[in-house]
Amino acid sequence: MRIGIIVNPRARRAQNPSLLPGLDAICRDFPTIHCQLTVTESPAALHQTMAKFADQRIDVLATCGGDGTLTATLTEAARAFGNELPLWLPLAGGTINTVAKNLGANEPPTIRLRRVLSLISANGELPTRNQPTLRIASSDEVPLDFQTVGPQLDAPRTSAVRIGFLASAAMGARFLAAYTASPSRGLWSASLLGLRTIGSSMIPGGGPFARWLFAPLPTQLTVDGIVQSAPSYRLLIASTIPDVGLGMKVPWQAGRHSDRFQLVASSLPVTTNVLQLHRILRGKPMQGQPHLDTLAQKAALVFEQPEPIVLDGELFCAAQLNLSIGPTLRVISPVVAPQGLEPRTLRV
Repeated sequence: MRIGIIVNPRARRAQNPSLLPGLDAICRDFPTIHCQLTVTESPAALHQTMAKFADQRIDVLATCGGDGTLTATLTEAARAFGNELPLWLPLAGGTINTVAKNLGANEPPTIRLRRVLSLISANGELPTRNQPTLRIASSDEVPLDFQTVGPQLDAPRTSAVRIGFLASAAMGARFLAAYTASPSRGLWSASLLGLRTIGSSMIPGGGPFARWLFAPLPTQLTVDGIVQSAPSYRLLIASTIPDVGLGMKVPWQAGRHSDRFQLVASSLPVTTNVLQLHRILRGKPMQGQPHLDTLAQKAALVFEQPEPIVLDGELFCAAQLNLSIGPTLRVISPVVAPQGLEPRTLRV
């Protein structure tokens, strides 16, 4: 059994000086399992490590970092391994860990790693579930300027392909940009920003923050070959996981079908969105029109200029996005699989 463990040293939990020695000690406690613990300081180091893991044909890939780390690692893994990805073990090493929690990583990294290695050592069986991913190809891409929370229009334009789970434009991307630009980060900071959003939205006509956050984004949207009629959207989410953070299950049926992602494209007024908070927290579909809520195989979004986009924890700006289903992961997870995805036990 070969396990490759990647740690992002800039992730919040990785900054704890006890984490790396703790992970290393756990690996040494199981000498019959071949564990390789690697700290990746840069994208180049991540690329080199993934190429080495692919050459060695590791059985399990464990990633310790925040949501952005999971996306970067998954993207590199798809390039190195192709469709034959190893088993996936997310270790929640970031601040909010939205994606990791959706994948069942609710424990500290050391506890979760020890639990999995103990299972392998005891009987070689691991509980896994299939998890679809989202492939996002961007065009006319530029970096995000955190001072203006907008695109760096003077930067060279590029294109990229990423693999992740949760993509958002309009309100979702602006919210994360505002959170990232804040002087302090963490669950408390994100919760305060959420409360600020709700409070600003309840002001008649919307307060300044809510008006900026929910400003309609002109978008040409095509879903499975059908051009949508709405000219702009306040909320744009494509996801294969149901919880977008803070318990908000806007894509309430995401992950239930391995060949589709959930797309929510809403033009609902600001107050209407806020008044449905109880439905969102319970995983119920939002009501009202104009509002598109569908399971899609492909979608294309074209903006008038590069707009803030977030894929999991990574922020960038792009003028065009092409979305489709990415590779299906076999995630080592103790949680019950979403409806439609059967849990299974894999002998390794």
